[in-house]
Amino acid sequence: MVPDFSKKVIDTVAKRAGFLCSNPDCRTSTVGPNSEQSTATIIGEAAHIYAARPGQARHKENMTDQARSEISNAIWLCRNCHKKVDRDAKKFTSALLFGWREKHDEYVASHLGSQSDKVEFDLLQNELLPFAHYPPIIRRIAFDKPRGWEWALTAELLRYLNAPVFRKLRDIRDDVAVGNVEHIDDDYVLEWVGERISEMTGLVSPVVKIFERFNRAWGALGEPGDIEEIHHTSILLRNLLEQVVSHEERLKFVRVSDEFETMIKLLQDALGSQIDQLADLPNRLDRIVSMVDDDNIEEHDGPRVITETFEFVLPKNWEKDMKREMKLARNLSIIYGSDLSEPSTNSSCAAWTIGIVVLIIFFMIV
Repeated sequence: MVPDFSKKVIDTVAKRAGFLCSNPDCRTSTVGPNSEQSTATIIGEAAHIYAARPGQARHKENMTDQARSEISNAIWLCRNCHKKVDRDAKKFTSALLFGWREKHDEYVASHLGSQSDKVEFDLLQNELLPFAHYPPIIRRIAFDKPRGWEWALTAELLRYLNAPVFRKLRDIRDDVAVGNVEHIDDDYVLEWVGERISEMTGLVSPVVKIFERFNRAWGALGEPGDIEEIHHTSILLRNLLEQVVSHEERLKFVRVSDEFETMIKLLQDALGSQIDQLADLPNRLDRIVSMVDDDNIEEHDGPRVITETFEFVLPKNWEKDMKREMKLARNLSIIYGSDLSEPSTNSSCAAWTIGIVVLIIFFMIV
């Protein structure tokens, strides 16, 4: 995929800008007469907000070429302003350029558009209110709605909403996080472990339904997605991931007798290691978007169905090792005469783990 703007994107961003430079301190007209009666002189250019290539102004490494070439990454500027913003990327940041374009959209709707255009613009602004404090690229995608915007918007929402969640999980793993220490008495250890395993099952189960929600929110073939539902479902996934991290945090800071340490270590990161897959979900969605306008894909009859799979599987021999540790714990209770109570969820470790292994599949039609 080439990160340059297509002619369609260039024409569209120019028209949306009213052929005026989007720099609010400039706003010079970028179109004028030409000696050839059948053409006009254009002195405006579609500029990349995030650079098209490495080494250029405001280049963003984790951005796909597809995203770099979308109208959501474009701003219409006169040639002078284009040169100026690319020569001083520290002063003319991506956030500033996104701000220029938002202000210019409002200016064009208010001063150059019809009353109907102004009403439509106001409706779009109301739709964007939930994204007011989100990164500009999210608001831009929601406003422009380029082809495949449903998946592009979801990808950016998940990157933004889940970045703190995965950062906290890394901190827990790297032993740089601090938390409230929980001491578990010997006679309550098995009960506590059973509760945590049951909690793991409960945290995995909703993931399938959340993916089903995404599929519905993205819309049926030929129909636009539901922006409010995409946003809401993204938040649902973020909330679930936060609970998983809280679960891992509790396991990290629990304190038990030395005899039960191995059992606790088996629990630690058993679930956290599985949600690492979801950190890659935005990248998978980016690849889906890149296929939407890929001219190199062969023609086919009917819709194209793209399937992505996430498999949540416990570590190898996890159940066997956990059974062994629980048997040792019961033997200790006999030796020391203590009462290690049975977990209230079920007396069988095998029964506890039902539901931990889940195959998640979602379909996207383009």
